[in-house]
Amino acid sequence: MKIEGFRFIFILFVFVISSCQQQPSSLTTKHYFIFGTIIEVLIWDNDEGLVNKALYDVETELNGMHSQWHAWKKGRLTKINNAIRSQKSFELTDEEAEFIQTTQKLSQQSLGFFNPAIGELINLWGFHTDNYPITDPPPNDELIQAYLKQLPTMDDIRVDDKHISSNNSHLWLDFGGVAKGYAIDKAINIIKSYGLENAIVNAGGDLRSIGNKGNKEWRVAIRKPNSEEVLAMIDVQGDESIFTSGNYERYKEFDGKRYAHIIDPTSGYGVEQIISATVIAENGTKADAAATALIVAGKQHWESVAESMKINQVLLIDVDGNCIASNNIKLRLKNLKIKCKSF
Repeated sequence: MKIEGFRFIFILFVFVISSCQQQPSSLTTKHYFIFGTIIEVLIWDNDEGLVNKALYDVETELNGMHSQWHAWKKGRLTKINNAIRSQKSFELTDEEAEFIQTTQKLSQQSLGFFNPAIGELINLWGFHTDNYPITDPPPNDELIQAYLKQLPTMDDIRVDDKHISSNNSHLWLDFGGVAKGYAIDKAINIIKSYGLENAIVNAGGDLRSIGNKGNKEWRVAIRKPNSEEVLAMIDVQGDESIFTSGNYERYKEFDGKRYAHIIDPTSGYGVEQIISATVIAENGTKADAAATALIVAGKQHWESVAESMKINQVLLIDVDGNCIASNNIKLRLKNLKIKCKSF
């Protein structure tokens, strides 16, 4: 698989210091480690006490989520999965039930290309690990094909009166394709609850912002990985999320072939056609799920997925380094240094 060129896109913060009317001390930054990445929270406000209270609550919430939704380490999700795979009913909290039902809707809207039910397949590939790259051989194709005959989907889940169950014993929930988005949304909601109006939460390049940075919009840059070259700049407009799904950073490599960690549930193998999918949406949960779905959908189906999910701001890089961008996002890109085909 050819992977030279632009690989996957991620977001680099570019802080533009405004005029002397705003003091630099009004920007507060805090870092947390969750879901295997650094989450950076930036709040632009002069009430230091209020900001610190919000950040404390954000930290508490994020730490709780790390133990609650981890796909393979012991925690709440492990208990849920064990019950489902034993075909037993498990009682959820209100929040858990709402989140799982939200992911069911997103999976349906994505035409099944966003499928958090395939944790068993992801584990079969050895991607339930923090250690990359993986050099073990890929799973036997017979095992993959046997799994696909009983492929679980989010439609196999029943949530009745907060009790979750399924008749598919191969169903293993893995929210790696949406957990960061959900965490970012929760952090932003906490910040909003304190009346703070200007903030940005960034998780390894995936982000959601509210308000502005002083008298300027939050500005981010899209650039190549392992490079300082910026492909384009974009001003984040009010409350919106920018997320990228890429198949380059985490992978299995064996006998000269590289296998992406993002698995196509229709084939059982890692995605190959699209290296990165960047989307802008109204919240992090939807943006995260949509970016995953678009990269999985590939060249044949991504347009149908974008239409179904009502995503109209998309930037894709394919395996040959070609760029495709919707007019709605292309018009916002500043100093674009790559030719992008419009759609």
